[in-house]
Amino acid sequence: MQARIAQLGHEAMSTLAKLIEEAGPAIEQAAMVMVDGLVNDRKIISCGNGASGANAQAFVSKLLNRFDPERPALPALVLAPDSITLSALAQDNRLTESFSRPLLALAQAGDVLVVLSASANAPNILAAIHAAQERQCPVIALTGGNGGEVARLLGDRDVLIQIPDHRGYRVHEAQLFTLHCCCALIESALFGDPDLAY
Repeated sequence: MQARIAQLGHEAMSTLAKLIEEAGPAIEQAAMVMVDGLVNDRKIISCGNGASGANAQAFVSKLLNRFDPERPALPALVLAPDSITLSALAQDNRLTESFSRPLLALAQAGDVLVVLSASANAPNILAAIHAAQERQCPVIALTGGNGGEVARLLGDRDVLIQIPDHRGYRVHEAQLFTLHCCCALIESALFGDPDLAY
């Protein structure tokens, strides 16, 4: 059992090291896109399915509350339809619109959409990207594998962060690390580096 724990730890560290090496500039770019939106009085909107959705919720909670230093709340929301809304969408065969419909209702031009998709092919995530493009919102996509259909939809102003692994659980671990990096960079850009206060 201890050997399995050690193996899982080494694999996680290897994935993160590869992510930093390959996607470090994209992570920085994603954070700066969000900073630009926030300084222009826009908001961050995030979504994902399953564990990716849980990571989206955790990310938004850190923007609304704080990641590290005490600071004002940042405008952010997660697209997570409740069971009643989902059942209404299902009744009308609109489950692929579970993120795009609320996005079209709530988003303004310049808001930033952060999508998380381990498979990079989920139909409701693809629909959300289309909706963001319709609303002129830049998209930041955190995907697994080769970026799938998500990568093919992104435009010049969008940012793709590819997690260098295809296993869902490993992608979800790296998603959270990536979002924590973004939180730290956003807070430093907007409120200064907390380490310089010591």
